[in-house]
Amino acid sequence: MSLYMIKTIFAFLLLGAGAGAFFTMMARFGRPGDEARSERLRRVHKTFGWIYVLLLIPLVIGGGIFLVQMGSGLSVRGALHFLLAAALLAVLLLKVLTVKTHRQLMRYAASLGMTLFVITLVIFLMMAGYWILLTAAAA
Repeated sequence: MSLYMIKTIFAFLLLGAGAGAFFTMMARFGRPGDEARSERLRRVHKTFGWIYVLLLIPLVIGGGIFLVQMGSGLSVRGALHFLLAAALLAVLLLKVLTVKTHRQLMRYAASLGMTLFVITLVIFLMMAGYWILLTAAAA
């Protein structure tokens, strides 16, 4: 199995975890309900969030391997992917720090989460979606 295929599988799982985290918090804040439902959604969001972080680790390592292999021959799409991935890591770090250590900035957590999901979706469509289209066209 190629590294592209492995990264694509992890990308699908990452997108699923990101979507799960995104939609649970959207449900929590967008449709307020009883406190028990709200707490359950928060726990589910937290679980999806840590799954997202764990899935991101092998993707970052695989991306680093590709980056080293490409050297200075990186395509424009690859360079954009690298820049978006760096932005994703920066926003993720900011969100984790906000939630874990700087509780007075929690009002920004929802915006940071939405930003994470949008960047994840853009990277997924730009890379995994493109690779799937090329693979399907070659078959």
